[in-house]
This record gives sequence, structure tokens and C-alpha cells, in this order.
Amino acid sequence: RMREVDLGCGKALLIKESGEFHAVGHKCPHYGAPLVKGVLSKGRVRCPWHGACFNISTGDIEDFPGLDSLPRFQVKIEKEKVYIRASKQALQTQRRTKMMAKCISLSSYNLSSTNVLIIGAGAAGLVCAETLRQEGFSDRIVMCTMDRHLPYDRPKLSKSMDSHPEQIALRPKEFFRTYGIEVLTEMQVAAVDVKNKIAVFKDGFKMEYNKLLIATGNTPKALSCKGKEVENVFNIRTPEDASRVVKLATSKNVVIVGASFLGMEVAAYLAERAHSVSLVELEEVPFKKFFGERVGRAVMKMFESNRVKFYMQTEVSELREQEGKVGCRQGGQQHSPSPAGAVPATGFLKQSGVNIDSKGFVVVNKV
Repeated sequence: RMREVDLGCGKALLIKESGEFHAVGHKCPHYGAPLVKGVLSKGRVRCPWHGACFNISTGDIEDFPGLDSLPRFQVKIEKEKVYIRASKQALQTQRRTKMMAKCISLSSYNLSSTNVLIIGAGAAGLVCAETLRQEGFSDRIVMCTMDRHLPYDRPKLSKSMDSHPEQIALRPKEFFRTYGIEVLTEMQVAAVDVKNKIAVFKDGFKMEYNKLLIATGNTPKALSCKGKEVENVFNIRTPEDASRVVKLATSKNVVIVGASFLGMEVAAYLAERAHSVSLVELEEVPFKKFFGERVGRAVMKMFESNRVKFYMQTEVSELREQEGKVGCRQGGQQHSPSPAGAVPATGFLKQSGVNIDSKGFVVVNKV
């Protein structure tokens, strides 16, 4: 059994399992979901929104997404009453960062070599760096990213499109300084030589490494139709991209190509800001592959009630320029389309010796 209990200056999640009581933070540190609505099983509670898993004895995160663990509170039983002892700060923050080692002095390092090189500075790369420090690793860790910002929560770009980079940062700048996790921004890896353990950057800089993690994720797929180079066709990859789309879409007609999670989230965000929002999709029903037709149609109906128009089983064949900008004609209305889909960001690995399939995915074993 799980129950949210109010301790005056904050809440805790009180858990009783196999006759034992435990108390931890009541909100998932990822996006703040109420854990009391999650699933309790075999000493673990799983978040109802995105599936993060926490140990109820320690509060430690054991399955992602998310970076932080839950605060754990003392529980005492006296005369059939349950007492919880908790600090005010822990109740208010509802999150706990695991203890981490700090990097030994960087003065002894050759700047062009590192023990661990992480290509990509999203959540996966950052979790790797943090886990190494949590396990006591005190050698040099370097993360590199084409982005101009420190690691941020990219999925939020389609959920809260006008957020500033600092608002969606995964960790503050001081965190990286404290634990000696170096982040090289605006640094693109052009090639990797896995035999000699060297990464070559686009500007010619070379870095030797001992261990390498490739966590580059994907890159937006451009439309292949005629007219794709016209001015107001956008990908959303960075905070600047998302902010620009919101600014230019306000009170305008918008077309989103692709009714995926990202496409639907963008449609939901722009529905109250744009003059109209239209979704173009090859499939018959949104999310059919993930949740089935019944759920997909229910979601589609909800969006339609919020002025989002769907053009299903439809493909964009041409974008026509009007007054220097794009115009898709549909029912006499002018629209501004956005491209859809993504492919693995692995082009730089083609001559590296890493096994890549025809679609760009890295081939791995079962371990």
C-alpha cells in the first residue's frame, strides 16, 4: 500500500510492503509525477508517467528516465502509530543527488587526451558521466556536443517550446565544475578511429581516448519533396529553433508534417497560439503502432475538439513559394509546414570501424 502524507511543510510517500514501512519523496524527480499513482512491486515503485523506478528502502533511482533519486525519510512505529522524520529541505526539493567522486587535478592532463570521451551531451551521455562519478571514477571525463548549450532536456522543446536553455538544463553550470565533467560545446566530431582510439573534430582538433561512448541520438529528417528549401520550413532541434517556430507561428496557419509524439506535442502547444494547426500524416490514425487504433482515435478526437485539423493518409508532394515564403494550398488556406521524422546521427562513423547497418543504426550484441 502507498499513501501520500502531509508533514506540514511538505509531503512524503508512506509505503507498507511485506509488513515493513518506508517513507520517500512523493514526486518523481523527472517531471514531478505523483508516485502514489505508480506501481509498487518487490521493493520498488515505478513512476506512472515515464516509468522511472526507485528502490523504496534507499530511494535510489534504478531505472530511467531521470537523473536524481528520492529523499529517504526515517520511519518509527510507536504504539501502533507511524512517525516520519524528515528535513524541511528534503520535503521541499523532493529529490536527492547521489554522492559523487570529484575529478583529480586536471593540471597533470594532456588537453588532447582523456580517459573517457562521450560524444553527445543529452540525457544518456550525462547519465553515463554521472554514474562514473557515483561509482568513484575520478579520472578525466569529456563530453562534446554540436550544441551551444550545456546538456538540456531536449524532449521539452516540443512540450514547452518557448523555454530558455537555462530553464530546461539538466544540471546547472556549477554542477559540471564541481564534479569535473568537462563539456565541449559547439564541437562536432567528424570521424572516429576506433583502432587507434582517436576522435577527429570538424575543426581538425584530435583527441585520444581510452573509453568511448557514442550518445549522439538522432537528427531531424528533412522533407524530400520539391520546394523544401523555401524560407519558412523548420526542424526543431535546439531551443532557438523552438522559440523561432513559436514566434513565427503565432496567429499564422501552421502545418506539421508527421503525427508522431513530437508532432502531436507541437500541435498541442501551438493550438492556442496559431490561427490554425494542420497535421499531415501517412498513417491512418495517430499512435496506432504504439497504443492501437482505439486509443489513437480517442487522442485524435481530443485534438480535433481543440481546433487541430488532420490530413491522414496524406503525403506532402510539393511546397510552393509565395512572396518569398512557402505556401501549401489546402481548401484555399495558406499553411506553413514543418518537417517530420528523424534518423540516427551516426554519419561520422562510416569509416570508423564501427558496424553500422544500412539505416545508420549501430549494430550491437545482446549484452
